[in-house]
Amino acid sequence: MSATTQNITSTELIETVNIELVKEPAKKVQGPAKNRTSYLTEAFEALPMVEGFPLTTDQLWEYFNKACKNKDIKIRKLSEKKEKKSAEEGPKRLSGYNLYTKEFKGDIPDGINVMTHKAATWKALSEEDKAKYNERATQENKSNGYEPKAKRLTHEQLLETYWGKLEKWVTEDPGTRGPKPERPEKKKRGPKTDSSESSEVSD
Repeated sequence: MSATTQNITSTELIETVNIELVKEPAKKVQGPAKNRTSYLTEAFEALPMVEGFPLTTDQLWEYFNKACKNKDIKIRKLSEKKEKKSAEEGPKRLSGYNLYTKEFKGDIPDGINVMTHKAATWKALSEEDKAKYNERATQENKSNGYEPKAKRLTHEQLLETYWGKLEKWVTEDPGTRGPKPERPEKKKRGPKTDSSESSEVSD
């Protein structure tokens, strides 16, 4: 090792690396977003492969969970809702938009965010083309065990169902027909009021 190399401090080395990164920024590699569970799983599966490492993947998870339960150890446990179901546990529900962005192979203009561009091109698709992607997504979801989500009915559709039930109810035997169907009410969106302003203060 030369004297010049020995005189370089760690700070100067970091600054040199930072300058090089600014000159040539790393290209973004597209891929599925990783959550905390994915990173931990990757690390816990890799560590036992190191020669001489004493713990297995299962043992690492066991110690991690023990650490999370220990009040004296400051470590954030995994979120039960968002992170507990990792990618390895099964495929997620897809939409037509998900399929489109996943399969998109067009050129991304310079200076434009990748997802922004994909979203814009999806928006520009015809309703027929969107329907094709949505249908494919529905079929793939079914094969993965996901049933199609029930669409929320409009007030007009609810009224139409109500009139049908009411007509049937009128013709049935009064002794056995049960209670009269309730007419659906249209939800009104009123202006938000400040609770401090709406409440009256007595003298």
